[in-house]
Amino acid sequence: MKIRHLRRSASAFIAAIGLTAMFQPSAASAAESRNHVEYGGLSIDVPAGWRLVDLEKEPNACVRLDQHTVYLGHPGARQSCPTHLIAAKTEAIVLEPFTGAAPREDVPTVNVPAGSSAPRALPAGDSREVRLAFEGAGVYATVSYGSSTAAIAEILGSAITGSTAEPQTVPTPRAPTFSAAPSATPSTGYIGKAFDACTAPSSGAMADWASSPYRGVGIYIGGPSRACSQPNLTASWVAEQSGRGWHLLPIYAGLQAGSISSSSATSQGRAAADAAVDLAQALGFVPGTVLYIDMEAYSSGYRTNVLNYLSGWSARMHELRYRSGVYSSSASGIKDLASVYSSTTLVRPDVVWVGNWNGVANTADVNIPAGYWANHQRVHQYSGNVTESYSGTTINIDRNYVDVGAAATTGDPGMTNLTAGDFSGDGKKDLVAVQVATGNLWLYPGTGTGNLSSPPLLIGRGGWNGMANLAVGDFNSDGRDDIVATEKSTGKLYLYKGHGNGTIDSGPSRTEIGSGGWNGMSNIFVGDFTGDGRDDLGGVEKSTGKLYLYRGRGNGTIDGGSSRTEIGSYGWNGMDKIVSPGDMNRDGRDDIVATEKSTGKLYLYKGHGNGTIDSGPSRTEIGSRGWNGISDYAGADFTGDGTGDLMAVKSEPGATGKLYFYKGTGNGGLNARVEISSGGW
Repeated sequence: MKIRHLRRSASAFIAAIGLTAMFQPSAASAAESRNHVEYGGLSIDVPAGWRLVDLEKEPNACVRLDQHTVYLGHPGARQSCPTHLIAAKTEAIVLEPFTGAAPREDVPTVNVPAGSSAPRALPAGDSREVRLAFEGAGVYATVSYGSSTAAIAEILGSAITGSTAEPQTVPTPRAPTFSAAPSATPSTGYIGKAFDACTAPSSGAMADWASSPYRGVGIYIGGPSRACSQPNLTASWVAEQSGRGWHLLPIYAGLQAGSISSSSATSQGRAAADAAVDLAQALGFVPGTVLYIDMEAYSSGYRTNVLNYLSGWSARMHELRYRSGVYSSSASGIKDLASVYSSTTLVRPDVVWVGNWNGVANTADVNIPAGYWANHQRVHQYSGNVTESYSGTTINIDRNYVDVGAAATTGDPGMTNLTAGDFSGDGKKDLVAVQVATGNLWLYPGTGTGNLSSPPLLIGRGGWNGMANLAVGDFNSDGRDDIVATEKSTGKLYLYKGHGNGTIDSGPSRTEIGSGGWNGMSNIFVGDFTGDGRDDLGGVEKSTGKLYLYRGRGNGTIDGGSSRTEIGSYGWNGMDKIVSPGDMNRDGRDDIVATEKSTGKLYLYKGHGNGTIDSGPSRTEIGSRGWNGISDYAGADFTGDGTGDLMAVKSEPGATGKLYFYKGTGNGGLNARVEISSGGW
């Protein structure tokens, strides 16, 4: 809806889902050219000139994040959007009531308690979207922004919750389905037709399109250039469509050529891969899946920057055990990639997705020599921006032909969320890991020699790939190691008590020790950092990059958020993995080790036994470049000599990895690695 004459009297009232909305000049609008929006119990001022769209009256309106617009109500399940809308995001706002709102697994959610102001500092994530839950109004405000959060933060600073609104509890999102689905497993390939659309079609639309010639569908999972909202895209949607036989092609809308820095193009590509994998995992896509980055056509002057960016993307994808895919125009990105196919310095993608609207449904292309990406490694977008209807459902799509092979596998499906502790009560540290394909939690008994015995023990059946940030410690002072983990769907932190006999509490008997919001933390680790004999918990706050310590109380609980202690300032979200192996230098104090994303170096941060650790300048490098090729590791004293050690998985492109043991030297370093498992990790 185009709003005209916004400086008239306040007569623009809109009924939307039982709530009252108003768009009129604010009290300060004469000086600041701003207009006032009231929706339910929330009021907010936006710059004059913004559009207002009532989604109750226009349920098929495309919720676009590249235009200054306020959308009122729930985004429609069947939006009418232009296809392939890749554009820089800008400031836009969607206001919708809690009731009936779809879960958002692709953007962070920040709760704003009743009586509180919107935070001035917003998570500056790569998605450039955030959802604020105004408890005092019962309204979600999902906002997008450009390269800076300043403009949207200023708008949110005007937000007021009405005194007549009853405070409401933010609804607990329904738990997503994380079970591996046929199209999401690393072993599945597909040859045939596929379509892609700006927004993921509703489940009903997908059912209608079962009669179409397409069995594949491209979906935009996130990124700074994803300009369409995704109200349908959840882990449950992914599992449902996969279960119906659809082959899903996840696409990440990354930075476009003009936004790539010549000095940091490779690191920007790596950061895009990190963000894409986080999104893919939240949706249930397992390692081995091809994740595609969208690089639209560009002029020749950007060639070097783009190639470095895409090389960083591919290298990081391989380290994270996903396959790298690149979508681009045949005449720019694909031609340039083909020109450096045999480069020894640039990492090429595993699959190329060629944009060439020649109307021919095959994977041949004039800019790709026949021998390049020849082993089922191509997708061809052969027609675009067309409208098709099946069973009464019309969607604007691009047409594609897919010829992508299955990922190579070695032995059992890969493992993730490695951690370690003594769960059998024999005084020897065991390795614990989640099996990606099944969600089962497995215990690999330690031998006390830096090796593992077989067979592994199943200690958690299914659902564990719905958990994140597994860490181990004795939280109730009973002498038995326990597991803590974050539930992805709710953000709650749970304690699974160990029984000392190779078992832990099952799901129903687990204990909640941290309410919602823990999915805003990453790289959780455990150790006694205060010297009181009780295990504490540490983690990185994603939105700020700060490292916090939550003191353990020895009774199965930890300090709450308000009493946590900052032990590391900004920059810790630049670390890829953080664990506490225990005491690495035999000074009687627990330490932590962490991998720096940008350099691949492994650092030791010594603990001081008083709730602090070494600061950045005083950290010690204990592993040179290459540790970002380690996809996961766990730390513990695996040999019983009083020194912390590591067990780590080395990524292998297109295959699950090998498991290595790194024995601690006792002076803060690590000995040369020893292979203890040849594959399956």
